[in-house]
Amino acid sequence: MKSLRLVFVLTAVVGAPLVGQRPISVTGVQSLAFGTLLPGMPTIVARTDAAKSGQFTLTGPHDSQAQLTFTLPAVLTGPGGATLPLTFGASDAGYSQSQNIGGQIGFDPKQSFLITFSGQGRGSVFLGGTARPAPTQRAGSYTGTITLNLAAFP
Repeated sequence: MKSLRLVFVLTAVVGAPLVGQRPISVTGVQSLAFGTLLPGMPTIVARTDAAKSGQFTLTGPHDSQAQLTFTLPAVLTGPGGATLPLTFGASDAGYSQSQNIGGQIGFDPKQSFLITFSGQGRGSVFLGGTARPAPTQRAGSYTGTITLNLAAFP
């Protein structure tokens, strides 16, 4: 039996803080984790899966707005240059002001999304997706980079 292992690198890009306001920040909390895959069998991770979804914590000026934009990989790279397709659906991302995985507003991670920080200046983003290994997928570890960009509005 062949198996595949996926590794994601979470990165964040943050815009410059606004003059006189609390700086904004993004922290990668948990990588999107598909676990061990079998060739030819797509695996879906829901954004509401606490153990496997990608998770980011955001901070910024309380009750202010910011724009989220993801840079998502279309494929993961593995041994000998092998690639593994990865897809993201229209509701594979979610935002929660309360930082509660069960209290998310779903959104399309391929589109920009406007958020409002909580009264405490916090929020969380969750990300799911689908890995689509081919029936002849080479065994080994596959990696990809997910980048979340956050830009605050004055």
